[in-house]
Amino acid sequence: MEAEMRVIFLGLLLLGGNLEAQRPRELRGSARALREQNVVADSFNLSRMKDSAMIKRMIAHGFLIRIPDYGHGFRLDSRLGSGYPNRELMKVARPWVKRFLVREGEHFREFSPGRSLVVTSLVRDHVRQNQLRRGNVNAVRGNTSTNRSPHLTGSTLDITKRGMTAREISWFRQHLVLLERCGWIEATEEMRQPTFHIFVHPNFGERCAT
Repeated sequence: MEAEMRVIFLGLLLLGGNLEAQRPRELRGSARALREQNVVADSFNLSRMKDSAMIKRMIAHGFLIRIPDYGHGFRLDSRLGSGYPNRELMKVARPWVKRFLVREGEHFREFSPGRSLVVTSLVRDHVRQNQLRRGNVNAVRGNTSTNRSPHLTGSTLDITKRGMTAREISWFRQHLVLLERCGWIEATEEMRQPTFHIFVHPNFGERCAT
């Protein structure tokens, strides 16, 4: 049994190394990439969520909308928002994030029939961000105007790589690169957490910039 476990562990290490090597340059996270997401957010005058009261006001005015638990080619992780006083408030995002999920979920389902993208995070407020910082190495500190978490804008989502095949990960990587070149998103493939972090521009789905 111990020998078998060692073989499995070595296989996982090799897989992780290969995944890192295969990650496109465009999806490698950096302080510059985070700064660029904040610059784009500021250029569109996107507010950052301070607390649950602000999220509720944004919902009431239509600036944030509920993302369905299930859609064609996407679904929300059942644990999304766990630990937050009102989990339902963590299941909202900007309208263009829903456009992204509807469009790209359909594309993913076409590529991999019967499969769905799994969303693990949407909007956050400062309370939620501080919660995550205590247990998530990728949760940014957000104490300056250029390193705040883009999740605070409601314009960002995380899609897990857990459960995706190597073929699906490869396809999704290349797809995200194409969307970046259109000027529609800013994406990072995180390696410490098995996650695609995607900041969606408000002009998503409009004329491609390339």
